[in-house]
Amino acid sequence: MNLSDLQPAIDFVMRSGTPVEKAQLRYRLNAEPMPDDVREQFAHSQRGDGGWAPFWQPDYSSLDATCYQLAQLEQLGAGMRSLMVIDAVRFLAERQALDGSWAEDQAVADDAPVWAKPGDPAAGLYVTANCAFWMAVTGLVPSAAHDAATYLSFHLNEDGALPSFPHAHWLAAAVWRHQGMDDEAGKSLANLRQRVPELSAGNLAWMILALRQGGVPAADDVVVSAVERLIELRPPDGPWPADEGSDNAAHATVEAIRALQLCGVLE
Repeated sequence: MNLSDLQPAIDFVMRSGTPVEKAQLRYRLNAEPMPDDVREQFAHSQRGDGGWAPFWQPDYSSLDATCYQLAQLEQLGAGMRSLMVIDAVRFLAERQALDGSWAEDQAVADDAPVWAKPGDPAAGLYVTANCAFWMAVTGLVPSAAHDAATYLSFHLNEDGALPSFPHAHWLAAAVWRHQGMDDEAGKSLANLRQRVPELSAGNLAWMILALRQGGVPAADDVVVSAVERLIELRPPDGPWPADEGSDNAAHATVEAIRALQLCGVLE
């Protein structure tokens, strides 16, 4: 596939995307560095403890929101040893429990959305997998990634499923592969392969990005099937579709292009 095949999708992002999404796409296509105004946006919104506030609680530093911002920075070409990233990872590491897990603070339980609600086992596994992923791929706190990978393995069923949201599965699979836990990773990848047909374009792109960053080869069956499905989901005259009930077509398109690049599909 050539980039020219994606021109309608690229045009859509440059026309309708946020400044961050446009900067991410320019970085992906032309290796353009992060603009100063975008860098300042991240720096000014980062809280004193290194975390970021979520949309649902502006006066609280959220684990999930911080992981999201780390993902955005990585897609802008921010170095994993930049001060913003180091401070964010330190924030995450300081919030890790002794058993290797993470959970949002109980004080925000009434405000937190279902995927981040403290005290909920499914949310706890997702938040733990998300934090563990950034511990692993940044390499800044190896012991934290190891402890989290072990904790997550205690919750893995024989069929490769976790009692959590789909997102937790690909994040955990990436962590296990990164940590050399091949039995857990293999079971999880086999389970993910069965989920590919039901995933949205945005989730397929997220899954591919996570697995590739965790060290899963582009030739792995689940990655190949996810790439094929991702290509199928894009209409030839526009961007990748937004998730149901969302307005994130530009975000999904930027991540889809990155996913295809990481798999060697784009020439």
